[in-house]
Amino acid sequence: MKQRFTEIDVNKKLKRLLVLSILFTVIFISTIFIRHNIFSNSSLPGKEVYFNLNSAKDILNLRSNFVLEEKDIRDLIWPVIIAASSFILRVPVEASVLIITLVFGLLSLILIYLVADKLGFKKKNIALVLFLISPATIWLYATYGKYIPALFFSLLTLYLLLISKDNAALLTFAFASFFGIISTVATLLISFLAFRKGFFSWLAKAVAIGVVISIFAYALFPPFESFTLSFDSFFALFFSLSVFGVSIFAFLIAIIGIIMTWHERKQRKELLPTYAVFLALLFLSVLNKEFIFFFNFVLVFLAATGLTKLVEREWASQLIRNLVLLILIVALIFPALIFPVRIANMQPEKELVSAFGFLRSQENGKVLSIAHNGFWIEYFSGKEALVDDFKAAAEPEINDKATSLLMERELKNLSAELDAKGLKYVFIDSKTRE
Repeated sequence: MKQRFTEIDVNKKLKRLLVLSILFTVIFISTIFIRHNIFSNSSLPGKEVYFNLNSAKDILNLRSNFVLEEKDIRDLIWPVIIAASSFILRVPVEASVLIITLVFGLLSLILIYLVADKLGFKKKNIALVLFLISPATIWLYATYGKYIPALFFSLLTLYLLLISKDNAALLTFAFASFFGIISTVATLLISFLAFRKGFFSWLAKAVAIGVVISIFAYALFPPFESFTLSFDSFFALFFSLSVFGVSIFAFLIAIIGIIMTWHERKQRKELLPTYAVFLALLFLSVLNKEFIFFFNFVLVFLAATGLTKLVEREWASQLIRNLVLLILIVALIFPALIFPVRIANMQPEKELVSAFGFLRSQENGKVLSIAHNGFWIEYFSGKEALVDDFKAAAEPEINDKATSLLMERELKNLSAELDAKGLKYVFIDSKTRE
């Protein structure tokens, strides 16, 4: 009989994971579908994906570029994974980034489920749904950023700690650390969810590994991530007030979850570490928004707890209860409906892609434009841009020079400068005119 119940329990878990995986795949594909079929744009949204694709292509072709020359391993790990996937699967890098993003997403989903199970969170299915429909999650996987594998290795580190595989956890933590200080610190904080006897011994080793990798990575490429504390950076955490972020309603429900479970903190040992990690990652997300992808993971568990407590508590009026819950559920689901459309409508627009495509058929030569256009110019035209966002961050003087050239009004001086730098084309769009 016990074996029978175990089989039923396993089958239920597999069915739930299958449903959640299908939901993730639908949300993942929706942005591509909307962009291609509604906006008639076959390009991928955003800039970061083109930085990664340009680097992946150069790696496959054994061709040097500015990123490789600068030895920025923090931003090269993801392109290397894309290039390796492209080589192994024998597909273009564009297909590779889609496949590998979907794979990492599904594996991360499974890890979140397993972590929740090990931590004893009873409402893990609700937490996973909240994770999937979160604007931060949709943004991460729809723009194909480097924190996709970083989050996976962070979750894998936590799971390995929960099943007492400490040495393996050190190895996966090392992988997470190669993505930069944000991934390193976030993974260390998330590991506190596995707090137990002997944890500090593991933590000391992990910190040592993180410090060594960080010194190595930042010695090769010194530019450090920026950290800013302000009210504006706090409000920028919410997707309704910025380009991307978490749902303000999920955040408020998570706070309610903390308040309503505070009296249970002594009986439920997982709660205090969760509160502490939530607050630490919240503060760090205000300092640097890229922490938000890790903060979102903890947020959804507390939000699921808060939502469950609101459903289960006694209300003075059943009508008010139903109305409040309806508003909250609609507010939580709404971003999953509109956010893919917002992302699908991101630059580069099809007109911009067409203009860059025209450059591909022209003679070879460097292109002068603003840093904002750099990755797209290099990808769609196959020509080198004088400046892009990476070059502007690594060597600000290049960006200053490009701006100076674009503002030059004396044609004779401009022509001489263009010839001196091997610039053959000047690309000006509405963003450049601003």
